[in-house]
Amino acid sequence: MRRSFARALVVGLVLVSVALRAEEPLNLSRAKAAVKAYYDDGGYQNDLSQVAAQAIDWIEKRAAAKQADERLVMVFDVDETVLSNYPEMLREDFGYDPARWVEWVEEAAAPALIPVREVYRAALRSGVDVIFLTGRKDPEERAGTMKNLKSTAMGTYAKLILRTKGEADTAAARKSARRAEIEAEGWTIIGTIGDQYSDLSGGHAERVFKLPNPFYFVP
Repeated sequence: MRRSFARALVVGLVLVSVALRAEEPLNLSRAKAAVKAYYDDGGYQNDLSQVAAQAIDWIEKRAAAKQADERLVMVFDVDETVLSNYPEMLREDFGYDPARWVEWVEEAAAPALIPVREVYRAALRSGVDVIFLTGRKDPEERAGTMKNLKSTAMGTYAKLILRTKGEADTAAARKSARRAEIEAEGWTIIGTIGDQYSDLSGGHAERVFKLPNPFYFVP
């Protein structure tokens, strides 16, 4: 009887131990390969294009319904929204080196994300102002960002808002507070578009458009 009980106890402990084991995450090398395949096979561009088409449709419809006293604006994130850092991410093997990042911004070599640039153009064409709201740092990354936007044919905008010292730690808190300020200045934010949920959360926009980003996460 005691042996049976002891054996059952051991078996039970083994089963509990197995059940409590953490699920092994996806191997990092395989995860990187999956991201590269998503980009290289056209899935990334296709998903960007689908969201961009929705945004353009909304901008055109909303601009057509504009009231005489309304001042319409579309808010855009920058990185992985209108500018692609994919060449630099490949160079760093999807790592992040703060010093190298500053150099990359200063080089102003990030290519435009074409589908989202079409959203930008649709806004201007429809008489909707454009504001860029980014987590890039002010003042050290302002000049490079302005140069890059201009070199990719996105140099026309009402404001370029970068992150300043003393702002909230999370992008979600910073950006929602900034959108509230934009509204207080008299604009109606008809939409905001970005690659992170933190670009979009917190209200102060009629519509939000979430772009794909399999590369990194910003809270």
